[in-house]
Amino acid sequence: MGSARAEALWLETLQRIAGLAAHEVKGALNGVSLNVEVVRSRADKPDTLASNVSKFANAASQQLEVAIAMTEALLTLARDARQPVQPATVAAQIGALLAPAARADGKRLEVGEALDDSNATSADGTGVRVAIGACLLAALEQSTDARCRWDARALRIESCDGTQLSVSPEITAVAANAGIQIVADSSVITISFPGSTREVAETA
Repeated sequence: MGSARAEALWLETLQRIAGLAAHEVKGALNGVSLNVEVVRSRADKPDTLASNVSKFANAASQQLEVAIAMTEALLTLARDARQPVQPATVAAQIGALLAPAARADGKRLEVGEALDDSNATSADGTGVRVAIGACLLAALEQSTDARCRWDARALRIESCDGTQLSVSPEITAVAANAGIQIVADSSVITISFPGSTREVAETA
């Protein structure tokens, strides 16, 4: 369980993420409803060809997938973090919420996958969420084109348009308290996570 300040910061961060994602979830669901209605109305006509409705059915399916992915990510992030934490999973969940919001705002936020699933960390789950969520929000707010890449247990968030990125000292301090290092250097933010408890024990 994280500190009270970390818990409060995560709640604030999650509210901001949810606020940005809410419009996109609603838009995707509205799109599903409209496209399904077109399929229904055209399917009732006896001379309707499948090709005349398939594109609307496909669009509804794609929009539903987006809505489901965003909803699942939001529900998972709203629950207590479980240990050990997989930072790559947290980043993917937050990215699933922020990337569509970025596109709707004419921006781009790309969150790459970890090369493997071995980036578990002993850091407190709330601290991991705060670090990743706050840094991705900072990149989205400060840059029009940001890309994230994994290097073992380090997440590099780069501004592709050259914008200088910064993170508030409070976020950096809360992350440090959880054993996570955040370094903002020009157009790159690097978040480094400690190893898992087993790895720490093996190297002791």
